[in-house]
Amino acid sequence: MKTTKILLFSFFMLFALTDMRSEVTPANGSWYFGSSGEEVDNSTYHKNCTCTCDACKNCDHRSPDKPVYYEDYYGGAMSPRDFSEFKNLIAARTFESTKYDMTKSVIDNNLFTTDQVRDILSWFVFESNKIDLAKYAFKNTVDRNNYYKLYDIFVFESNVIDLDNYIKNYR
Repeated sequence: MKTTKILLFSFFMLFALTDMRSEVTPANGSWYFGSSGEEVDNSTYHKNCTCTCDACKNCDHRSPDKPVYYEDYYGGAMSPRDFSEFKNLIAARTFESTKYDMTKSVIDNNLFTTDQVRDILSWFVFESNKIDLAKYAFKNTVDRNNYYKLYDIFVFESNVIDLDNYIKNYR
């Protein structure tokens, strides 16, 4: 009798959790993140949009003050919430060499936008670390066409030329 009650309770909980998840997760698994990092269901985010695209995934009518971070658009770039956690983790380290090694490990396992890479580079003092990380992160950047935005983060012109040559010759 006790086993039956436990099984029924487990089944009920599984059913209830599955039902709750279907209410909060959009059908296509995509989420929009507003400028403050809050999650907004994509079915309501562009309710005033006049285009005919699939849930405005490729909509050019997006509000520029609310960047969109979802898998189909940015190819799975790190969400603002995860990036903030990553930033706090790195900020807690004292030595630049430790920050550098940890950052490379995170870059290996994630995708980033150019703006996120720019933010990462700003955490470092030494130009040599900045240029190495800029090159290292290029392979995991989802919007490589915007990588030119990193040029002004370098003090030395030689690093700008080095990064530009790296991008041109990347295969």
